[in-house]
Amino acid sequence: MPFDGSLGPDSVNKTSHYSVTDILGQIVAFIGDNPSLAGLICFIVAMGEALFIIGLVVPSTVVLVGAGTLVGLGKLDGVSIFIWTALGATAGDAVSYWFGHFYKDKVRRLWPLSRYSSLMDRGEEFFRAHGGKSIFIGRFVPGVKSVVPGIAGMVGMNATRFTVINVTSAIFWTAAHLGPGILAGTALEAIGQISTRLAFVIGGLCVILFIAVMLGRWLILIILPLFPGAHAAIVNWFGKRPGKMSQWIAVTFDPAHPRSIGMLVSALLLLITMPAFFFFIGEIAPGEPMVRADVAILNLFSSVRTPIGDTIMVFFTSLGDGVVVTFVTVAVALYLFLRRAWRRATGFLIAIGSTAIFVPLIKALLERSRPIALYSGADSFSFPSGHATLNAVLFGICAVLIAHERNRWIKAAIFSITAAYVITIGFSRVYLAAHWMSDVLAGFLFGLAIVSAFAFVFGPIHNEKIGRNTLAALVVGCLTLFGGWHVIANLDKAVEIYEPRNRFQILTASEWHATGWKELPQNRIELSGGTKEPLVIQYAGDPARLAPVLTPHGWSPPPKWSLSTASGFVEGKTPADKLPILPRTQNGRSPALVLIRKDETADPSGGRWVLRLWPSRFEILTDGTLKRLYVGSILHEAILRPMGEFSGPKMDREAPALSTNPARLLPDALVRQWPDGREVVLCQEPPALIAPTKPKTTGTPEAISPAN
Repeated sequence: MPFDGSLGPDSVNKTSHYSVTDILGQIVAFIGDNPSLAGLICFIVAMGEALFIIGLVVPSTVVLVGAGTLVGLGKLDGVSIFIWTALGATAGDAVSYWFGHFYKDKVRRLWPLSRYSSLMDRGEEFFRAHGGKSIFIGRFVPGVKSVVPGIAGMVGMNATRFTVINVTSAIFWTAAHLGPGILAGTALEAIGQISTRLAFVIGGLCVILFIAVMLGRWLILIILPLFPGAHAAIVNWFGKRPGKMSQWIAVTFDPAHPRSIGMLVSALLLLITMPAFFFFIGEIAPGEPMVRADVAILNLFSSVRTPIGDTIMVFFTSLGDGVVVTFVTVAVALYLFLRRAWRRATGFLIAIGSTAIFVPLIKALLERSRPIALYSGADSFSFPSGHATLNAVLFGICAVLIAHERNRWIKAAIFSITAAYVITIGFSRVYLAAHWMSDVLAGFLFGLAIVSAFAFVFGPIHNEKIGRNTLAALVVGCLTLFGGWHVIANLDKAVEIYEPRNRFQILTASEWHATGWKELPQNRIELSGGTKEPLVIQYAGDPARLAPVLTPHGWSPPPKWSLSTASGFVEGKTPADKLPILPRTQNGRSPALVLIRKDETADPSGGRWVLRLWPSRFEILTDGTLKRLYVGSILHEAILRPMGEFSGPKMDREAPALSTNPARLLPDALVRQWPDGREVVLCQEPPALIAPTKPKTTGTPEAISPAN
């Protein structure tokens, strides 16, 4: 499938570049312009995270690290955010303490708290083991931090002593949560001085890594401990069944077996990831939504590429090259054999070898084209990503071996670091247009399936002792020395290979008017790959020159997002033209132009038309000049006012009547018709800022050119 868009920053005009980052800028500006609101949010989140039991489901880390990042970016005042957050953490623990103090043992009988008796038992054991220090320590321990203050109140801890420890720990806890974000924000601000697009890319990668790591940590440290009885119940159910398979499951996953939990998690992951991989195979057929999503996501990446960003991503993608994977594989295998870990060494080689054979075999069978031509033979095909698959298997198995028989905290740290490294390599493949997003995701799924199978089969082995710290040092050393040498030796060549490639398709004006217009999409394509409203305008030229032509006809820029404009949504009488516009993308691209026009014919509740123009992958050659071709939609939004207290826009018409399409105000506008009867207007920018003209009455059959 050809790539629908440009791959280089040089091929993205200034207007298009601004619109890509405009959404992020509006969000940051909204929060930064309203520090009191941000402080209140931090207070509520920090308090909710510390409330008895409730804190288990409050995502405080995500919000607070984000707030810290905004502080580092200079959008929020650090002192006020720190005070608000510390006060919230203090208040949350205080509420939990007094809740336990007043209700005592009745807490265990209250629903739904009665369902968390095992969690309260662990909190009570933690409190007895550490005494008053548990208030301070427990605030940093997932799984018990939401119950320890309540336990302190239940056992009658002195209120003054609790308050002193509570305030002190809240200050340190606040620093621990805001600090990383502040450092990240400061770094992004410095990067942003060099390039806004580079900051956008690195910030996006950090968000992806943060979410992935947090999900993994919640699974290991919080979710699994919440179901201590489920494991035994499942095993008992199988144990009562007569079949051999049921009895094997009951024996294999017996809770008395010290490694049964790890085997159970491995089995579940294998049962989920392998079917998901084959599901992806069915979803990459031409015309499927995932294919459109791949193109849209790749277009989004292409619009934010920079030379510095390219160098960083080439660095990581080179660390995942086959030569580096081979070197690390040989080193790890030799080490395992030298330690006489025969079964694990053999299983390790089987896992890597089978993956190395499977990936090119699937590529050759599916023959899916890459976004850009890079290699020859089976490697010239795209699905699945070899970098993503092999690195997931190699470093996933190494993480399993290194984390073997360690406590949950160390396991979470090891798997977090491994996931961050492998995800960064996969991210670099999409950024550099070496793979589609679905290629990388499928590679991760297959790699995780192989790692799960290895952990299931070889995890229970206890008579093969491996120097876990030595193995970790070996892997890191190989990456640092050999991987570093490989990157340095080939960096310039790799940057040249992955350099952005201008993929604009050039049409002459006559070609565009005749048949070229049919090469553009008929409907807007979302990032998810779904199709939405029809695209009723094709415009060649500078979008900035279209606005003055439409202004006399009532079209104007929409209000920018701010606290005052956003408050219009919660007022019942806000005019339609005073409400901000919700962002929409077309094939991964943000609009280069947005205009609105109040609908005077709408009912008393108000309404408006919204015009958006997005850049396409085409350029039109007219009079010796290349002009970027844009596609546009025009939606009608009715303003709903439930109970007279809110103002909410809702799309009720996907396109205007042909006679009222504002693109027809331009000279020489042409109308073309799709096979389903829908029309699209082809127009070019005026040679100069022209006076408004009367719409042409071209609704007769002679004025409409058939699609064929």
